[in-house]
Amino acid sequence: MTGNKLLSEKNVLITGAGKNIGRSIAIAMAEQGAHIFFTDIHAEHCEKFEKELQRYTGKVKGFLSDISKTEDIDSLHQQLKKENIHIDVLVHNAGVQFETKHIEDLDMGDLYKVFHTNVFGPLYLTKRISHMMVSDNIPGCILFITSIHQSVPSEWISYSSSKAALRMIIKELAMDLAKHGIRVNGIAPGWVAEDEHGNTRNFSYAPLYGSSINPCYIGRAAVYLSSEYFSKFTTGTVITVDAGLSLHSYLTLHDR
Repeated sequence: MTGNKLLSEKNVLITGAGKNIGRSIAIAMAEQGAHIFFTDIHAEHCEKFEKELQRYTGKVKGFLSDISKTEDIDSLHQQLKKENIHIDVLVHNAGVQFETKHIEDLDMGDLYKVFHTNVFGPLYLTKRISHMMVSDNIPGCILFITSIHQSVPSEWISYSSSKAALRMIIKELAMDLAKHGIRVNGIAPGWVAEDEHGNTRNFSYAPLYGSSINPCYIGRAAVYLSSEYFSKFTTGTVITVDAGLSLHSYLTLHDR
């Protein structure tokens, strides 16, 4: 920790940072002195967010990239190498979901899209970035944004199963990369949402406060797990930030 900044001079790469959770993670880390590099699939989001982040000290750059496409990941990797950007913290935030409730309605194209975006793409990007970390002798940090539905059914089979896969991927990668001093952790949010005024929304299922969660609290959890000051000895862990939502049994949630 330098100058009271938990992530001073750290290079952070965040996927899907144009809005909501990814945006809040980027801002929270920028406030702690990090240089922010991020991806989004919309050019206008990249341009707008770049300008917003420039009010903080440090370097900022957005990359137009689709995490579900290996060719986009290869291009991103090459751009990072070309610009001599050495990543200290990788945050996998980009994800998609399709609200398919019944197996007879499951579209295989949607299923492949969910797993390519939520699982396969992040794994391939981790392979690329972790190789850079090892080559550069960087004791880095890798974070996955999962969901309470990694272990609590959501009735969206493709989404919850993809998040369940991430839960085990975190543990496997934590074991694999520990010898290089690279920590791998995750955050499992509940319902993260706020209105146009920054206020939470009513959500009776959440025991704590009966509301949704402001995305800034996911950003703060990401800072905690990325900071060696707090989490130097933390790996293979998933922190739940859900206002107690996962304390309900599935049947209780379903019947309310």
